[in-house]
Amino acid sequence: MPRIVSFVFWFVVLEVCWAMLVGTTQSTELIVGLAVAAVGAAFAQVLRSHGLFAFAPARRVVSSLWKLPALVLFDFGLVTWTLARAVAGGQRVRGRWVTVPYPIDRGAEGRWERALAVATANGAANAIVVDMGERETEMHALEPQRFTARTVL
Repeated sequence: MPRIVSFVFWFVVLEVCWAMLVGTTQSTELIVGLAVAAVGAAFAQVLRSHGLFAFAPARRVVSSLWKLPALVLFDFGLVTWTLARAVAGGQRVRGRWVTVPYPIDRGAEGRWERALAVATANGAANAIVVDMGERETEMHALEPQRFTARTVL
């Protein structure tokens, strides 16, 4: 894709996202959105020129996506129960830091796996991914003894 086409594509996508997020058609908001979209599109071009926009689906992550809806429902129930129990008992809920082994490949497949793993892991409420290295992932878990706090996806 030529650079100008890519720039215009990202510019339009970012401006539309800005307009939807601010939820208004006021001219000052849309003008600020144009400036922000231009900066974001330029940043996308810098990433593209360094080869950091190359993504390739990782089969092992795609094959495990089927369990995501069940994990989200389980974590929702777990967090609701934990918080309700704490409110009823007048206690404060504190989570713990958990380090989970999660090796990631290098290159385009690894970048795609990292992006998808963080996005899907943070969809479940018990454990939130804070940092993802090449071999392990640092997470903050509300209930660290549960299996959802020991897996990324």
